[in-house]
Amino acid sequence: MVKISLCIPTMDRFDKFLKVYLTKYINSEYIAEIIICDENGNDAVKILKEFPDVQNLYVYVNDKQLGPLLNKIKCCKMATYDWIALMDSDNFADDNYFLAANKYINSNNLENHTNIVLSPTYAKPNFNLTHLAGMIYKKGTFKQNRIIEKSRQEPEKVSSELLLMNVGNYIICKNLILSLDGSLIDSYNTDSCDVIYLNTLLFTHCDMNLHVVKDMGYKHVVHEGSVYIKTHQTCAKRSIDVSNEYNKLQ
Repeated sequence: MVKISLCIPTMDRFDKFLKVYLTKYINSEYIAEIIICDENGNDAVKILKEFPDVQNLYVYVNDKQLGPLLNKIKCCKMATYDWIALMDSDNFADDNYFLAANKYINSNNLENHTNIVLSPTYAKPNFNLTHLAGMIYKKGTFKQNRIIEKSRQEPEKVSSELLLMNVGNYIICKNLILSLDGSLIDSYNTDSCDVIYLNTLLFTHCDMNLHVVKDMGYKHVVHEGSVYIKTHQTCAKRSIDVSNEYNKLQ
């Protein structure tokens, strides 16, 4: 079994989400360790009180608020293992998510690769990307992948590619994060488009290979306190610019 670090960046998500999720994560045989990076310390206090003696649960409080993108990057850098499940604190992946990832890694002999992302094909209840299953996105494939996706859909359907690239909650090789030059990162106003922004950097500069994995899915919770809901209007211009940069990939 591949050892996977579960990395969860968070801020004020314990009461509604992590209190329930962490109990399940802690008991999962597929998770080797849990890394939590808390923006303001509120969740950290509650987590350590609720789960005081859990081995392989590591909770860190940031010295200052980093924002969604930089907090994700920091959280990944704290991981021990080469494979990381990077999950938003308000979303949840059960054992089937990790089982599908393990099967895919093993059947494709990917364990020693260092530039891989395994992306889910669905996020209950709203996101269905199953028509993209089996596709691999990397430099030189984007144009052809867009043709393939179009051939798999009804003519009136719009592409799901941008949704795929911004939904995140995927498994990523730690080396991709470590190899990204920090001077390339401009996190200003990326709160609602942080994943597609990070992906674009990794495709462009780190030779990332993103595999869309059949049967790999999770629960995606949309709520009033979600980062996207709170920031998508103020970050709208940056989101357009980021999407335009991504769309240049061929």
